[in-house]
Amino acid sequence: MYATGPLGTIILVDDDSNITELLKFNLGSEGFGIAVVPQAKDVPLSEVANARMVICDALDQPYTGFDLLDDIKADPTTCRVPVIICSASEGEDTIIEAFDLGADDFITKPFSLRELLARVKAVLRRHPRRTSPEAPRPVHSDLSVPSLNLRIDTITQRVIEDGSVVPLTKTEYAILVFLIKNQNSFFSRNDICLEVWKDEASANVRIVDTNISRLRKKLGESGKYIVNRYGMGYAFVDKLS
Repeated sequence: MYATGPLGTIILVDDDSNITELLKFNLGSEGFGIAVVPQAKDVPLSEVANARMVICDALDQPYTGFDLLDDIKADPTTCRVPVIICSASEGEDTIIEAFDLGADDFITKPFSLRELLARVKAVLRRHPRRTSPEAPRPVHSDLSVPSLNLRIDTITQRVIEDGSVVPLTKTEYAILVFLIKNQNSFFSRNDICLEVWKDEASANVRIVDTNISRLRKKLGESGKYIVNRYGMGYAFVDKLS
């Protein structure tokens, strides 16, 4: 089990010891326990589930940082853990792929330490520390589409279709909730960007198309009800025309 600190554990996945020692010292001084794992393949999801954040490079390894990111976001026990990709690979395609896979931020090496610390804090503000399992839980609050046997538990943030949990990323979940709450209303890509990514400068309208495509594939029959109409945008409709 990884050592923790007053603010929880951050897992650093990077085989550059100069970087990890720098971050270990500075993030440790902020109150985090730091676990350094040089190889992405050696990060157990059971430890990720208990972490406050994962900061990952490892893009040039056989099992890459993107592979790890994809596995984290696809697993219901870890999909809410924020992941920052920190890499020297700064091409637009690389950055967009990171966000498509569910990354919460992308930081290009070499980086300003002050900027990295600020971004870490900004991401964590969007992901408040989870309560312990023993803490009392509120009564369930559900969104549902009974005709499609689709239900969203907004307390646990689980999406259940035909009795099975659908493993969505944070972004896919946010898009689905937004569209279902506003069923039969059409929204442009910019509208969805503003709703889901809020003030994130990294949001890009191309990411909306990619995330909705992945969302449709993960959902079963319900995915067909997320429609796109030219000049109107996307909507979750109650009837297929």
